[in-house]
Amino acid sequence: MSFFERIVNWNEERGLIEPGYDYLKETSFIIEELLESTGKYDSWIARDKALAYAKEIIENSEPSDENVLDAWSDIIIFAIGAIAKKGYNPEKVLEEVYKEIDSRTGKRINGKFVRDKDALIYQANFDSCKR
Repeated sequence: MSFFERIVNWNEERGLIEPGYDYLKETSFIIEELLESTGKYDSWIARDKALAYAKEIIENSEPSDENVLDAWSDIIIFAIGAIAKKGYNPEKVLEEVYKEIDSRTGKRINGKFVRDKDALIYQANFDSCKR
């Protein structure tokens, strides 16, 4: 099974594929992660801000599947490039992040997977990912 198939399966197992594609929600997830990357926002605050930004960004737009697929793919490609520019092996980093996310337990609340706060989770080892 390819790495991408494992990611799709992970999403299916957690009931994240079934609700279908929601442009606003998917856009807000990307923005949320960018906000969290700054270290200024915890997950809940970032989520609220991201949703507000996403609403503003996509207001009154109905992009074609071609535009959306191109944009999401570009995001993946630029993210992989950014990881490499930081001096890390993108494949190893993604594998470490996948292992951490996969080890999380929790439940869905309002359509979002919320982690159990007291659960022991695998901690991604990015030192092992340096190029």
